[in-house]
Amino acid sequence: MDNTALFNLSYGVYVVTAWDEGKPTGCTANSAMQVTATPATVAVSINHDNHTNKCIKDTGVFAVNILGENVDPMIIGSFGFRSGRDVNKFEGIEHLVKGFVPVLPQAISYITCKVINTMETETHTVFLGEVTDAGHLNKDVPMTYSFYHKVIKGSAPKNAPTYSGD
Repeated sequence: MDNTALFNLSYGVYVVTAWDEGKPTGCTANSAMQVTATPATVAVSINHDNHTNKCIKDTGVFAVNILGENVDPMIIGSFGFRSGRDVNKFEGIEHLVKGFVPVLPQAISYITCKVINTMETETHTVFLGEVTDAGHLNKDVPMTYSFYHKVIKGSAPKNAPTYSGD
């Protein structure tokens, strides 16, 4: 099987945020999609090893922060290559609260959700969330995962669904 065929699936670059005992936390993700329009429902895939996975399970809420092509790459790195168990990923980064969930003001849009179902895979939890709030924060072009790799020259952390070990 040629796994590189999977690289042709289209992805965005997001920061999924949640609460960690009253403190904001989150992780960079590339797997988020709208599942239904009525009621508006989205799905995100979060690795079992990510602290954010536990926080979403504990609180039952999350936000998808949609990043733009001009976002400071530090945002992607801060939320993607360190664990919220070990560091405060929001240190030095302000946050808003929208739909009762922490949101990054650097995002172009946000979608807050209440977990309505989950599906477990061997490595990830797929959280289905009913949308509780959504809005725009900044004007920019949504960043694709392809743009992240080709223009920013970013890599996939080991917990990413698309990690290939290269």
